Amino acid sequence: MEQEIRLLGIACEGKSIFPLCGELDPTVVRRAAAAAGLAVDRPPVAAAALDLPELPARPPVLCAGCPHRGVFQLLSKKKAAVSGDIGCYTLGLLPPLSAIHSCGCMGAGIGVAHGAAKAGIGERMVAVIGDSTFYHTGMPALANVAYNRANVLTIILDNRTTAMTGHQSNPGTGITLQHQETEVIELEPLVRALGIRHIATVDSYDVAGLEKAYKELMAHDEPAVLVARRECALLPEIRKRWVALEVVEESCTGCGICFRIGCPAILKSEEMDAKSGKPLALIDADACTGCEVCAQVCPHDAILTRDQIREAREHQPASCSTPIDGGN
Repeated sequence: MEQEIRLLGIACEGKSIFPLCGELDPTVVRRAAAAAGLAVDRPPVAAAALDLPELPARPPVLCAGCPHRGVFQLLSKKKAAVSGDIGCYTLGLLPPLSAIHSCGCMGAGIGVAHGAAKAGIGERMVAVIGDSTFYHTGMPALANVAYNRANVLTIILDNRTTAMTGHQSNPGTGITLQHQETEVIELEPLVRALGIRHIATVDSYDVAGLEKAYKELMAHDEPAVLVARRECALLPEIRKRWVALEVVEESCTGCGICFRIGCPAILKSEEMDAKSGKPLALIDADACTGCEVCAQVCPHDAILTRDQIREAREHQPASCSTPIDGGN
């Protein structure tokens, strides 16, 4: 509107009267409007003077059931030096995972890792990049890594979609943006064609499998690629298969290991462990997708898996049983 009014030859001010940084809450907007000479319905009131309830902090986190969580849990555990990239998986840099140490433009994760390795950082560099970003700008960087024999481990987080911007298709899905069937460009053959000899594809929800493949690939002092594959938990067809896991309160010790994976579906219960005095784990049934990463990292087997829940319900009286997975 500001631009169109100016084109009419009328003097106009718009965004210029507001602060460049910070939130545009009602108090800020009213104060800026009054300072610009506009009539306001009442004088600006400082936010501190308002009787507002204290809201809980809501830091951005990976979604419940995000297939990238297992990878970042592993990288955090290994204290790896990780260069990240642009995508929803960039949230892996935030606590409690804190698994990414740099992030630039699309495709820069591999390039930064390559540069650090060649500069002699002194430790094996790991680069993480999503499948869509890899097809978009990651291939030239990986070709450089292979050509220059940089001992970088690249982890391609293949969630079978372009999750951050709205679940658009990519060359690995077999569907064009016009929703037409097309050729699937498989990652493993593509990566091998770029000159990478050491590559493994692992289910992103398989915590033990990820660690095994990670150790094997890190043992090579040359370029390697790990493809961590599992569909985005928010895809419509995947949402139909969500199953909330359950915590066995008697087995939980409040050790807090499950809290470290940063899943918003895992809460701190009001119940405390009798010995440690720490809060027990509690799973939000409305948010949990049943990815089972928490169940795999729990050292006390205090979180029931899908199969364990299904088995328990099969032994309940028929009147108490509840279908799981929509009966599938």
